[in-house]
Formats: sequence, structure tokens, C-alpha cells
Amino acid sequence: MTDLHLVPEEGAEPGPRAASPALRYYATELKRHREAAGLTQAQLADLIPYSKSMVSMVETAKRSPLDAREGGTVTSKFTEYCDGALKTGGALQRILPLLEDTGGPYPPWFRPYANLEAEATAIHEYQTQAVPGLLQTAEYARAVLGCGTPPIGADEVEEQVAARIRRQGVFGRKQPPFMWVVVDEIVLRRPIGGRDVLRRQLEHLIEVAQRPYVTFVVVPSGVEEHAALDGSFSILTFAEDAPLLYVEGRRTAAMTNLKQDVTPVLQSFMTLCAQGLSPRETRGLLAGIMGGL
Repeated sequence: MTDLHLVPEEGAEPGPRAASPALRYYATELKRHREAAGLTQAQLADLIPYSKSMVSMVETAKRSPLDAREGGTVTSKFTEYCDGALKTGGALQRILPLLEDTGGPYPPWFRPYANLEAEATAIHEYQTQAVPGLLQTAEYARAVLGCGTPPIGADEVEEQVAARIRRQGVFGRKQPPFMWVVVDEIVLRRPIGGRDVLRRQLEHLIEVAQRPYVTFVVVPSGVEEHAALDGSFSILTFAEDAPLLYVEGRRTAAMTNLKQDVTPVLQSFMTLCAQGLSPRETRGLLAGIMGGL
């Protein structure tokens, strides 16, 4: 994947767009490492026992690199050879678990991100509609999940609420990820679930915002300039791998770690932080809104 369009461009082939975010992420990484090694697809094929056509299909997310299961674990000889030829240090191998659809409570398009989020050393998130999932209370999450159209069943809602709360376990790690969150002011005023649910959510945000590894910033509704009017996004950073940009659409998502995609969005995030209130001012706004409910 070389861009973040969530719908096919005019004239674009449907193959890569129909692929899962995890497969497109693998394709992006393979291409990035190949180009960093200064090799063409044909030259890489000469170094491994696979054809140029195979390299091309994997790089365009038209074919999965998975080839077998051994003891319940996904395997890929193609990946093993590519890691060796490109001297990636096993970077492609580490992506393989994301390519297997293991089911569970998350929608298929979200599962790869959830797995990567659990490994991140830092999380930058901007939200325009609701409080980010990692900072939601259970009752607020329940209300958010219940707002979907078409609606999902009560059992599925509860399953997803439980999964969302489990995601918050990243903050219980010995070294939790640093998290920078920016939201538009309307997020704090939208009474999802009703006033009581919102009040308790705001109380939770005030507590969370005082944790040493969380920075919470609000962009006031009265600002005249806004660096991210094109919508919400998340950026994950890792100890070894390149930063990852995640953009979610309606029942779909896109991921990329291409520098030319991630860097301008990260710059937008930094600008948003400057356009927003200070963390102390943000806590004061939270308290003021909560007091008026």
C-alpha cells in the first residue's frame, strides 16, 4: 500500500484495496526493505527461490506470503528467504502473526492494529467524534458501540466492550506506552449514553490526564485554524520498527509506515498540540464541562 485512500482511486486495480490492512502492511514493508537494499523485484527474485511474479504479487497485496502451518503457527518460507536476502533482522517475520485471521471480538479490519498497539512504545491519537477507546469507561464504550448502524446484538456489544477494556491493559505494563491524545472540544460535550455516562467519562479523563505517561489536549471549538480537518488518525511508534499510521473509515481501515505518509500527519499532530489548550487548561475545561452536567 502506498497511500491512505479508503476507496479505490479512478483506474486503480481492485486487488490491493480488497486486501486486509495487515496484508497491505506486509506488502508495504517488503517493498520498503527491498528498495532500501537497492534491489528491483527481479533482482530480489534472483536471490530467493521464488519468481519475480511472486515478489510482485506479494508487494501489491494480491497474494499472501503464508504457505503453511506447523504446530498451529503460521509459516512463510518466502518471508524467511526475503528476510535473509534483504538483511531485515527478521522484520518481515514479525508481521506474520498479523496475517492470520484468528477471529475474536474485533472486526477483521481492526485486529492487525490492535496487535500492533499492544507492542507500541508511544501512541499519538487524534479523535473528532468520541473519546479514544484506550481512555473510555466501560459504560461509555457500551454506549458508543450501541450507536452503530446497523445495530449489533447486545451479546456482541458486551464482547466488544470487554475487549476494549482489555486493550487498556497496555497501561499496566512495567513500561507503559507514552500516549498523546488530542480531541476536539465537541468530543467532551457530546452526551453519548446520556449526561450521567458522560459525567463519569469526564471524571475518568481528569484522572487519566494526570498520569505521567498520558498527555491529554483539547482543541477548543473557537480556534480559527485547525491542522487536521480531514479527520481522525492514530500513529504508533515502536522500539525498532518504523512508525505506523492508522486511519479508520466506516467498517474499513488503512495502515502504512511509509515515511512520506507518516511524517506530514505527525507534523499535523504536533501543530494540533500547539493549537490546543495546555494540559492544565484542558483539565480545567474538563472540570467545567462536568460541573455543568
